[in-house]
Amino acid sequence: MSGMRARQSMTFSAFQRAALRALAALTMLLATSVRSNFVFDDDPFQPVTQDETVAVGGVVTLTCSVKENDNSSLQWSNTAQQTLYFGEKRALRDNRIQLVKSTGTELIISISDVQLSDDGEYTCSIFTMPVRTARATVTVLGVPGKPVITGFDDPVEEGGKVSLTCTSSGSKPPAKLHWYRDQEEIQGRPDVVESNTDEPTYTVTSELTLTVTRDDNNALIACAVDHPSIANGDKRTEQPLSVLFSPSVSIQPESDLPREGEKFFLQCVGNGNPEPTAFVWRRKDAELPPLAKVDGAFLRFESLNKSDNGVYECEADNGIGMGDITHTLLVQDQEDSDLFILTSSLPSSSAFPTDSPEPSVSTSTEDETIPPFSSSSSSTTFPTSTLTISSTLPPFTSAPSTLPPSPEVPTTPLSNALFPDLTLLPSSVPTRTPPSSPSSSPATPSSVPRLNGVHTFTEEAGVKAADPTAMSTSSGVDHAVIGGVVAVIVFIMLCLLIVLGRYLIRHKGTYLTHEAKGSDDAPDADTAIINAEGGHSGVDDKKEYFI
Repeated sequence: MSGMRARQSMTFSAFQRAALRALAALTMLLATSVRSNFVFDDDPFQPVTQDETVAVGGVVTLTCSVKENDNSSLQWSNTAQQTLYFGEKRALRDNRIQLVKSTGTELIISISDVQLSDDGEYTCSIFTMPVRTARATVTVLGVPGKPVITGFDDPVEEGGKVSLTCTSSGSKPPAKLHWYRDQEEIQGRPDVVESNTDEPTYTVTSELTLTVTRDDNNALIACAVDHPSIANGDKRTEQPLSVLFSPSVSIQPESDLPREGEKFFLQCVGNGNPEPTAFVWRRKDAELPPLAKVDGAFLRFESLNKSDNGVYECEADNGIGMGDITHTLLVQDQEDSDLFILTSSLPSSSAFPTDSPEPSVSTSTEDETIPPFSSSSSSTTFPTSTLTISSTLPPFTSAPSTLPPSPEVPTTPLSNALFPDLTLLPSSVPTRTPPSSPSSSPATPSSVPRLNGVHTFTEEAGVKAADPTAMSTSSGVDHAVIGGVVAVIVFIMLCLLIVLGRYLIRHKGTYLTHEAKGSDDAPDADTAIINAEGGHSGVDDKKEYFI
């Protein structure tokens, strides 16, 4: 029993010693490996390379360099461990592989027209003792093809769904697909990636489902490929959408101010896909006027009349649906239209005086004052005047000063010939109205609003207004012109008389000579001459004076 225990203790001691020896050996191996790696990193003869990435069809450059060289040669080998270059010497006959630079410490080669088969690890070696190597990984990118969009063949009606599929093949690694509506990115289903059997590339597929509206008509749906081998936007395909929808209708009148007696038309404009081709015109609560003719999208009026006023409806049909709209036609009187054009062309209030009192109308019997009127739809201020109606005077119409000035003031040929540049204000020209029979009771004028806020006064009880003191517009103009001409002629005649008088006064005088000296005492002319002969001593004695 004791012998058995002795043998077990000896066996256990031997096992411990063996384990300790193995642990010591492992520790020394690790230490040696660490020391070897440390020495390897600092080894000046160790080659240094760099990994490269290139797209199919591109050019890749491989560089191998050492810090020091002991006349040993550098060598590049491909993925199949075939020598490409040994120093400056070509080892593999492949015209795509060219030597760029070869020195004692550096070897550079290039590979053009890279293919997917060139993908892998390349080895650079230096034949020292021992041989040292370094590896460079070349990653060849498969360029994806242009995406193809399928699934859209025929136009889709508004509210329908469109399913589009985008496919791109030949990428390595797999590409990513993005959907865009015009310039806005939209989300599709996740990409589906499938590997190709003939080459190490992938085919990527993405689907997009849209519920279209009329706003999507002619919109561009684009599928773009995102891959490191291409720039963004280089591979992009666009598909325009065609959405069928019912027309939206609008009515465009020929003018905003239809006037009585003129030709006029209403045009029905429909915007739909396809464009509407059938139009129906109606008049609500009545038949179309007899002079109104339907001409496709046009409703033409040969001569507008007040009876044409009403609400007109146009209905357009394009086969997908119908759309309709109404338009209210309001025919204006010729006078109202002219007044509207006149008031719309007046200058601003700064061109007229604004310090005049507000217009008012009152009567002497009832002491009632009609409040002043103004147009709330126009910001133009006109000169006004106060009108007082007496019980002793016959009724009258509104004074012309309350109306806006008219650009056309009536004149006569005489005034136009004498004063072509004369401009008369309407407020300075009175208006003549036909006389009416007097009435025992005074008329009460009332203010009636007219077009664009312009008011006129009318009488009640059917009494016609008249102003016996008013004079004709053309007569007043002629009197003023004739008076001016007469004044000018009188002034010119006075000036001529003054000039002529001054001229006559300056040239009137008395001549005094000595020819008739002594004639005052002579009874006749002969005696005076005889008496005067003694006083003539010579010609030099004669003198003449002029005053």
